[in-house]
Amino acid sequence: MRREAQKRIDGTERLVRQIDQKKLVGQQQQNFETIQSFLAKAKEALSARDLQRAFTLADKAYLLADELSRMLFSR
Repeated sequence: MRREAQKRIDGTERLVRQIDQKKLVGQQQQNFETIQSFLAKAKEALSARDLQRAFTLADKAYLLADELSRMLFSR
């Protein structure tokens, strides 16, 4: 479970690095901030060995980041 949570965190960070935060507006910016918050909490949970929580938070962050990147790059 630890490996899966870390993979989700890493995947989310890869997606986030592709997003230019300066170009985000309104809800996009809010989603970006939510992604960052979920990532930070996932890392905290991973450090605390709360693996299920870490994976759940990382998964939420990943899904939001994937959706945001699809919106931005499908134009």
